[in-house]
Amino acid sequence: MNILKIKKKVLSIYYSLFSLLPVKLANQLIWVHRDNNWSISIYEGTNFLNLQPISAIKNPAISRKDVTDAFTEFVADPFIVISQDGFLMFFEVLNLKSGKGKIAFAYSKDGYSWDYQKIILSEDFHLSYPYVFEFESNWYMIPESCDANSVRLYKATNFPDRWEFVSEILVGSRFVDASIINFEGIWWLFVGIEPTKNIQCNMLRLYSTDNLLGQWTEHPMSPVVSNNSAISRPAGRVRQIGDRLIRFTQDCTVTYGYNVSAIQIDSLTKDYYSETKIHHGASQAELRDRDYLFELGTMPFNQQGMHHLDFMMLDDDRCIACVDAR
Repeated sequence: MNILKIKKKVLSIYYSLFSLLPVKLANQLIWVHRDNNWSISIYEGTNFLNLQPISAIKNPAISRKDVTDAFTEFVADPFIVISQDGFLMFFEVLNLKSGKGKIAFAYSKDGYSWDYQKIILSEDFHLSYPYVFEFESNWYMIPESCDANSVRLYKATNFPDRWEFVSEILVGSRFVDASIINFEGIWWLFVGIEPTKNIQCNMLRLYSTDNLLGQWTEHPMSPVVSNNSAISRPAGRVRQIGDRLIRFTQDCTVTYGYNVSAIQIDSLTKDYYSETKIHHGASQAELRDRDYLFELGTMPFNQQGMHHLDFMMLDDDRCIACVDAR
């Protein structure tokens, strides 16, 4: 028996012992390797280019230790929306027993202090990256379902905790982190492609439709990114800021989920696509040597990497974001 198999056997026994405990207690006590110890924190800034962790609040805001209904390895991929009386955050909970992700949500009255609620969506295959959005007074979700070789659309029957499957948008590939936006009356879908399981995403494809529930067509210039794992995998909600479209991407060249960059979409029509990487700066006029949005190693929870963010403007010069880090 080789060393890797021995390690897996020891970990299996270790996790089995903790599975005898109540879930919340087990999640408090169990050790998880730092490479897999993703958690979710709240950052703040005047815009998405100068987000910083907030020291005056509890960060991480949500970690595996907060999960009460699943034996959990980590939480990741947060998306934030405004509810009637506060904020809701949707995210992945990775089940330590099955190795499969499920979708859960948390609630906050002010956007800073968060309370875990429960798991709301699970399938026989892995789910993550719960891209939640509203359209015509209905709430939809596109979670990553690459193990099912498809992009799947869900609709809330009782928002935020009851969802039903609507349709498969795309089929036939290992689609990762599908990110959707309605721009000038057209639905656009950016989605990364993993060549095979455990090989990093190195391609970004682009699709469009005039009808959310209709047929999707691949863009004539797709893939819009090829053979580049630094800017091909989506890392959060595509945003329209003024007259600009911004997409976020995680750099997987150093390691999976090393850091996040911002890409400005310069042209997006049914015939043409172009984009430019945004240089990171303390202000938009001051460029730094690096293009990453985040500085690693500034807090105990962000020593190894950061690979996702979602943000909203609370007013003209105050931005709040949920990010994940390990």
